[in-house]
Amino acid sequence: MTGLYEYWACYHPAFPEKTVFIPFPIEMPPKVDLSPAERLRVFIGINETRSAYKGTDVMLSAAEEVLRRHPDEMELRVARSVPFATYQQLMDGSDAILDQLYSYTPSMNPLLAMSKGIICIGGGEPENYEILNEHELRPIVNVGPGRESVVAAIEHLVTHPEEVMQRRRDSVEYVRRHHECLHVARQYEQFYRELLREE
Repeated sequence: MTGLYEYWACYHPAFPEKTVFIPFPIEMPPKVDLSPAERLRVFIGINETRSAYKGTDVMLSAAEEVLRRHPDEMELRVARSVPFATYQQLMDGSDAILDQLYSYTPSMNPLLAMSKGIICIGGGEPENYEILNEHELRPIVNVGPGRESVVAAIEHLVTHPEEVMQRRRDSVEYVRRHHECLHVARQYEQFYRELLREE
């Protein structure tokens, strides 16, 4: 069972008869605050032991550059190797999250953020939307693996605040459509019921 496109792309060629894609489950918050802010509030969580692996070292450097260019239009929130509950508290109320620079898709932390109306700046390649059969929503700000791509993505949001609210709303709807936990649980249930019928 694969929950991300990357996992499916790795396992399916070797085990096509065994590999099934079902998205990661996310529990939707009961209420989402989509209040606009005067400045773009950008959040990044850094686990010191995994920073180079996830690309947060590059993303933080890019965010700091944009902050230097636009100190009055942007706020940068940084969480460094904190417990998950603290991480969530620091993330809440942000407009965008920087995560998974080298990924094709958002993983659990960006998906959790998106369920709260926080825009993911990270992996949002066409393959991500294709495997979900999503043909309308494009809430993720997709970036390439280089620093300049991240700088350009953040700066675009800073200088185009009219796009922020729509992307925040689309982020919530994206998670609701594809990752809402009961919807995902039913996919698991259906898959295993079909397996039992085959025996």
